[in-house]
Amino acid sequence: MLIYEDSDCVAINKPAGMPCHPLLAWKGDTALEWVGQRCPDVLKASRDLREGGLVHRLDTGTSGILVFARNEQTYDAYRAAFSRAEIRKTYVALVQGFVQSELCIEYAIAHHLRNRSKMIAITPKHRYFRGHPQPAQTFVKPMKVEGHFTRVAVQIRGGRRHQIRVHLAAVGHPLVGDSLYGDSRIDWRQGHALHADSLELRNGTPLFVAAPF
Repeated sequence: MLIYEDSDCVAINKPAGMPCHPLLAWKGDTALEWVGQRCPDVLKASRDLREGGLVHRLDTGTSGILVFARNEQTYDAYRAAFSRAEIRKTYVALVQGFVQSELCIEYAIAHHLRNRSKMIAITPKHRYFRGHPQPAQTFVKPMKVEGHFTRVAVQIRGGRRHQIRVHLAAVGHPLVGDSLYGDSRIDWRQGHALHADSLELRNGTPLFVAAPF
């Protein structure tokens, strides 16, 4: 799982099915606990003891690059870089159907009206939601057709909860294995077919880490 380490940060390749940090109903290992056993300074890198130096999140069912700061200065710098869109994350996903051209999906995202576990893309067909819609952009580039599925590269702006999953489902290409937004009959390992493939910090001290899908 450990793929990069220096005096300021640690990067791991999180497996699907592992939460980023402790959850109320979760009794197994978490990414934070795994990293904390090897790099204890991560646990005290921020004032939030529940998340420690975790500078961004992945859904439990999503695999791939996850970065932890080892000190408060790095934590603050990375969080600021994320908020200013100075960090580029590229995902690789396997989606249902055939994606024949590049897509730019720009539906705003809000909480589902009744299901607290779900988000919703605000479209002409789905206009009922809870809370305030948030702007979001998802850029999709087809890579390879694999049977009845398409492997795609994905980048986002906005970083909303479930953004990639919601947007892909909204255009008719839900993730393989995504039982919440897609077809529950299709299994994918311990989660859904979404992988954080690479992360690049383009300001300050350069950082590039990758864990191919």
